[in-house]
Amino acid sequence: MLRRILPLLLGLLVFAGCSAPVESPPSTPLAAPLPISSLSGKPAPEFTHSKPITAQAEPITAQTEPITAQVETITPQVETIAALTSDDQKPDQAAVIITPAAPQLILPLAYDSVSSQGITISAVCFDDRKFQLTVADQADGCGSQWMDAKSAAMSCNGYAAINGGFFTPEGKPLGILVASGIKRGSLNQSSLGAGIFISSKNKSAIVRREHYAPSSVTHNVENLLQAGPILIEHGKPTIGLSDNNARPRSFIAWDGKHHWAIGHIDSSTLAAAARALSETSLIGFKASSVLNLDGGRSSDLWAGPRVPGGAKTHRSFLNKPVRNYLVITSR
Repeated sequence: MLRRILPLLLGLLVFAGCSAPVESPPSTPLAAPLPISSLSGKPAPEFTHSKPITAQAEPITAQTEPITAQVETITPQVETIAALTSDDQKPDQAAVIITPAAPQLILPLAYDSVSSQGITISAVCFDDRKFQLTVADQADGCGSQWMDAKSAAMSCNGYAAINGGFFTPEGKPLGILVASGIKRGSLNQSSLGAGIFISSKNKSAIVRREHYAPSSVTHNVENLLQAGPILIEHGKPTIGLSDNNARPRSFIAWDGKHHWAIGHIDSSTLAAAARALSETSLIGFKASSVLNLDGGRSSDLWAGPRVPGGAKTHRSFLNKPVRNYLVITSR
C-alpha cells in the first residue's frame, strides 16, 4: 500500500514545482542612447569606460588627414610665388637703379708739347662743346688769301690753326671739302682720302671714307675735310702704314667724345707717328682716332696768344702756301 502511495506523492511534488511562477531577477534599466559625434558620426565615448577612449582616438586621427591635405595644397602655391619672385628679379624687369654715366669733363683750351719714342709732338687741345674746327678754304688757290696758318686764323678770329688737306699742283683740293656750308672738290678714293673730318652745329667726328654719306653734305654739315691716311683707329695704330720717309707731320686727333687736338710732329714716318700718338696722352686725353693731314713743307701749326701756353709757331723756313686750313674758333 505504502509502495503505491509514494510514487503518487512524488508525482504531485514535481507537478507543483513546474507550475509555480518563476521569479525573474531584477531588470537593469536601459542606458540612455549615446550622443552622436559631429565629427566622425560615431557615438561619443563615455570617459568612464576604457573602450570608448580607444574609440576617441579614431576621430582625432581622421581629423589630421584633412589638415595634411591642406598643407599639400598650400605648398604648390608657395612654389608659384617663389617662381614669380625669381622672374621679378630679372635685370630687365627688376627695379634696378642704373646710375647714368657722368658727362665728360670740359677740356680746357691749351697748348702742350710732349716727346714719345724720340718724337716731339706739339698740339693745341680743345673741347667741341666750347670750340669748333672751321675749314678756311681759298677758292682762288694756294696763298690767294693767306700765306700761313696764323693769317688764316686771324681772318676769322681764331685761337689756333693748322694746315689742312692735300691739293693738286694747280692748287685744287685733292678730295671733298665743305667750308661755311659750301661744297668743293670730289671724293678722293686714294689713301690720302681714307678719312673725313665732319662738323655740324652740335657734333664733330672723324669717319672712314666708306662710312661717309654724301647726302649729309646738303643737310646740316657746316665743315668737312677729306685727308689721310688714318693713323689711329679705336686707339690702335693702323696696320700697314709706311715706315719710310721721315718728314714733318700734321694731324687731327679725337677721343671719340668731345676732346680734340690739332698737332704737329717735327719729323717722323707715318708708322712711327701712329705708334707715338697711340702711347701719348695729349694734355689729359688719349686719342681714339687720328687723321693725317698734308705734311712736309705744308705742315704749319700756329697757337695764338689767347691759348694758354700758346704764342707758338711750328713751321719750316721753306714752308709753302697751302689750299686750306683748320681753324679753332668759338662755338
